[in-house]
Amino acid sequence: MAVRRLEAEIRSLKEKRTPPPKPSHKPTEEGEIMRFARSPVVTVAPTTPIREAMKVMSKEGFRRLPIAEPGTLKLHGIATAMDVIEYLGGGQKFEIVQKKFFGDFFKAIHAPIDSIMTVNVITVPTSAKISQAIEVMTKSNLGGLPVVDQENRVRAIVTERDLAFLLSDKLSGVTVAQIMSKKPVTTSPETSIRIAEKIMVKNGFRRLPLVARGKLVGIVTAMDIVRFFGTSQVFTYLWSGLVDQVLETKIGEIATREVHSIEPQADLGSAASAMESHTIGALPVLKDDRLVGIVTERDFFKLLT
Repeated sequence: MAVRRLEAEIRSLKEKRTPPPKPSHKPTEEGEIMRFARSPVVTVAPTTPIREAMKVMSKEGFRRLPIAEPGTLKLHGIATAMDVIEYLGGGQKFEIVQKKFFGDFFKAIHAPIDSIMTVNVITVPTSAKISQAIEVMTKSNLGGLPVVDQENRVRAIVTERDLAFLLSDKLSGVTVAQIMSKKPVTTSPETSIRIAEKIMVKNGFRRLPLVARGKLVGIVTAMDIVRFFGTSQVFTYLWSGLVDQVLETKIGEIATREVHSIEPQADLGSAASAMESHTIGALPVLKDDRLVGIVTERDFFKLLT
């Protein structure tokens, strides 16, 4: 779908949608991005302990968390669920745990969130159009963007899910098979969390289908792992220094077992509607009960650029 057509669809939607009330302190020169971005946005201070930031992510269901000055909301950085997974054993940020905290996870999860945040944050201005946000997210391979004003204060956040689902009823005429990722990387439910984290980080995946005896038996997401590390039981293990016991937990124990799926010849609009109604970001694609692909909210961008 061309950007010009997309903007026409956005204009049509704007006419039908009543914009949310705007606080009086907001400037009047706002672009259409502010009609669809999430505002107000939840932020945490740079000094917030990583464990507390994980709790916020888990409670709110956020995969990304802007880090901002308390009061002014000036943006300092952003932390994502994948940053947490890297830090807790999946990637390069685990070196911080090993070198700075000598492998002491209990101390590591009480370090400030700015220890693992991304500093040079890609953002869009409050004056941006939807098409600009899509272009930036596509080129930068990002799942979300903070929306900032001229003083770099966080005003909202827009995600690929917000934009993909925005036109979910306009995506008819294309099949799931045309845009799905084929031959998705999978793992066994017997795989340890340690190994599953590394697979996800290495491939840049936020979700990992679980297959046993050729059948799809579950799916694990980055947020599943973040929630797991935030539980009181795991916290007790970390406090006791039993890190290996945590990392060797079978990934199947924390995965979602009731997986919503779709067939490859299904209409893409139906896939988008299903993902929206179930509040999920991906659908495994099954043919004759065999996993042949996966379609994600990011795949929708192939039609929006």
